[in-house]
Amino acid sequence: MIALTIYLVKMLICAGILYAYYALALKNNPFHRWNRGYLLLATVASILLPLLQLSFITAPAPTYSGPLVTVVAYMTSPVQQAGGFGPTSNIITGIYGFITLLMVLNMVRNWFLIKRLARQGDRMTFDNYQLIRHPQVKSTFSFFGNIFWGEELTPDSEEGKQVLRHELEHINGRHTADKLFLQLACAIFWFNPFFHLFKRELAMVHEFLADKAAANENAPDDYARTLLQMTLQTKRLLLTNTFAQAPVKRRILMLFTHNANHTFMKKSIIFPVFVLMALVIGCQQDLDIKMPDTAKNMLASPFQSQASAGDKVFTFVTDPPKFNGGEAELSKFLSRSIRYPKAAYKKGTTGTVFVQFVVKADGSIADVKTVGKAIGDGLEEESIRVVEAMPKWTPGKQDGQFVNVAFNLPIRYVLQE
Repeated sequence: MIALTIYLVKMLICAGILYAYYALALKNNPFHRWNRGYLLLATVASILLPLLQLSFITAPAPTYSGPLVTVVAYMTSPVQQAGGFGPTSNIITGIYGFITLLMVLNMVRNWFLIKRLARQGDRMTFDNYQLIRHPQVKSTFSFFGNIFWGEELTPDSEEGKQVLRHELEHINGRHTADKLFLQLACAIFWFNPFFHLFKRELAMVHEFLADKAAANENAPDDYARTLLQMTLQTKRLLLTNTFAQAPVKRRILMLFTHNANHTFMKKSIIFPVFVLMALVIGCQQDLDIKMPDTAKNMLASPFQSQASAGDKVFTFVTDPPKFNGGEAELSKFLSRSIRYPKAAYKKGTTGTVFVQFVVKADGSIADVKTVGKAIGDGLEEESIRVVEAMPKWTPGKQDGQFVNVAFNLPIRYVLQE
């Protein structure tokens, strides 16, 4: 549940940044095909970028680090149920899934309504489309390879030819597939307002493209007049491309907009934005595991030992200290010895605790403490307890002499259902 919440927050942030870029740099500019691709890519990127994990930040060299040990507790025990975290998670998940199901069912319902119109209407088949007439169709719209013709015009009239070219551009451009994808994204991530904004803007870009194609053989003012006449407040199916798509003011303005200032800069600046977002989001988990906040300030200075005052503590030696049996045995010892704290278990607290200690010249452990932001609920105390209980290590050597050496050990606490 916690991991899912983090993912959804990251997705909201990504979508917000990408929509802000669109609103500031691309919206109401005449490069419509670019904008169409951007809106689709921004939706996909918002979904996938939070899943990205990059790992080229390594553990700092000045202090030795042990393996990342993961402590897993399963949330099906009586203790978990007593804490109340599981039922709350189930309720939230159930509400989320119910709303998603309703929105998907609404999509399916509209699909069947359109299919019924196509099945019951009078059809005329042409090379790459079907023209369908039905008494229930009041305003012309298209859906994949079908054009549902309204009762307001005849296809042979001059205005009808303009409308037909408009709808054929929707069909040839496969705009219905775009709509279905954005509609599905809005159904699954219904809480994300930016996806709904992406959907609205993509619908407008589709109209800009179709308007441009329809007005190509005529003066723009003639087509604008037709557009004004055809703008009707009719009930539309959400999966369709309707000629009378509002707002008509933006569509007419786009008919007469041919140039944009700083076009190359407006288009190209998104690439460094994408790279920066990928680095920040992808490296975040890596930073959380390997670089605690306060540890950054401690790595540049020598490790200070309180229990061994007067004895030098090395952060780098020719022969580093080792747990008897190596890292594999160290991981086994910690996994057997650590017990998930009850308070953290009940509250669903997870995270990585960074333990710092000194392996003394005789192999014993001293100066055990945690660094970085405290997670709480007993995770730090349990980590310190187990590290202090470790058996003696093989001490480190410098110039053939046993010395005190600083050591870091990350311990990750995870809850699984």
